[in-house]
Amino acid sequence: MQEISLLNSVIGPVMRGPSSSHCAAPYMMAKLARELSCSNGEVLKDAVVRFDPRGSFAPVYKAQSSDENFAAGLAGAQLADTDYRDILPRVMRGEGFQFTIEICELENNNHPNRVDLELTVETVEGEARTDLYAGASVGGGMYYIDAMNGAPVFQTGKSATVFIWGEAAVLAADGIAGQLAAGGNKLFGTSVDPERNRIEVSLQSLPGADLIAAVRGREGVNDLRYADASQYPVCATEDLFSTSDAVISVAEEQGGSLADAALVLEAKRLGLSRDATRVLFRERCELMLRVVAEGFDAKPEDNVMRFLTLRARKVRDANLPSGLGGAVLQDAMAGALSAMERDSNRGLVCAAPTAGSAGVVPGTLYGLIRHGIDIEGATDALQVMAVIGAVFAARGTFAAECGGCSVETGASAAMAAAGVAQAYGGDAKQCFDAAAMCLMNTLGLVCDPVGGDVEVPCHARNVAGVSHAFSSATAILAGFDAVLAYDELVDQTVKIGAMMHPDLRCTARGGCAATKTALRMVEAVTHGA
Repeated sequence: MQEISLLNSVIGPVMRGPSSSHCAAPYMMAKLARELSCSNGEVLKDAVVRFDPRGSFAPVYKAQSSDENFAAGLAGAQLADTDYRDILPRVMRGEGFQFTIEICELENNNHPNRVDLELTVETVEGEARTDLYAGASVGGGMYYIDAMNGAPVFQTGKSATVFIWGEAAVLAADGIAGQLAAGGNKLFGTSVDPERNRIEVSLQSLPGADLIAAVRGREGVNDLRYADASQYPVCATEDLFSTSDAVISVAEEQGGSLADAALVLEAKRLGLSRDATRVLFRERCELMLRVVAEGFDAKPEDNVMRFLTLRARKVRDANLPSGLGGAVLQDAMAGALSAMERDSNRGLVCAAPTAGSAGVVPGTLYGLIRHGIDIEGATDALQVMAVIGAVFAARGTFAAECGGCSVETGASAAMAAAGVAQAYGGDAKQCFDAAAMCLMNTLGLVCDPVGGDVEVPCHARNVAGVSHAFSSATAILAGFDAVLAYDELVDQTVKIGAMMHPDLRCTARGGCAATKTALRMVEAVTHGA
């Protein structure tokens, strides 16, 4: 079973904050847990979020605003809410609900991004109930919750879910599932757990309130809880992206177009028409360009970065010596910086594939748009970028905690290189070759954010990612031979990441973060705070 979606997992999610692993996933995990615990009119009174001291959340959750996103998700906030960033201060004061973060040994600590959630709610009868959830953020905004009150579950947010408890419910599982899927709602599956007298129904969208009430009122139903999908629901779970050869074969069926192959595969994954899927890709492309524009328009007084000032507009408008760099590359690098500045200032951005690498793809698109590629061509390029990233995700991970920066800006550079090749007439093989060349140049790239903030060297790495993308695409289109296959380089990227010392994988304990200058910078801002 494969649930990788181009819009959900590769050029998404849309999010707030500097890290998809530490911001997007926490928001969605917390929101899902809140929905499950408050399905019957319960009111959240107390929330405790627990991180293991050996994990990656513990040292960086404040700097990367994990606490802000957990709090917002638990409050049921929407990403576009104007008071999004005010929620954490409010709940820390006990307004709405009590919110606490604890660093302690977790019983299950099999992933660097493990987290436990303890929610205490008040029922409509005025009684207190505590629910326990356990899960992990697994990179690129993807996550799972694999335990609820000690019972195994597997919630990824890729479908709407209804849990029903009761012996009678187990006996009538198929009938209840059909009842909830009335009105054209697609039923993905029904899981029956007789030992716990529980059934789980997965759907394309949440049933209406009347259908929920009807099932809740059935004789023998003891409890019912539900949560909506966090992203676009995944309708097809077959393997679509595990090898470049398989993707290229789909492109050949589409007249050689890798952009069309991406469209066909994502439409299949989401159960949508090609036209509807194309609209979503274009909207995502326009969002990325809007993020870049907002970054250029940012005011210095609104900057909350601890170490950097706003430089994107200065880079874009700089009058460089003739022959240095080139206008397309200069604009693309400035666009990458603009998106990252928006990212680090907690603005609404799109992980592509992660927040730590959220500048490379938008910056590349900005450079293309500024120099002769129209919005339709840019959307084609984005589709190609997405499918390149999907093959990476199918074979590896986007979590820097597992693979270092190679799986973030390395992956995004590979994606962008393929998009540039597409924009300037490259065929499917050339797109993959351009991506492969990028991965050659980023093998073993460590993740070493100074002070845990996605600023230094992350903004610079996004600039480098754009440069890798354009140079790789240029070399391949000019006739250079990448020699090594993209799939093999993805595999090596993952293997080398696993060999890295933990201090080099997003813990702010090694690399750039351990330099004397970095330590002085952190001490200065910490002491100043």
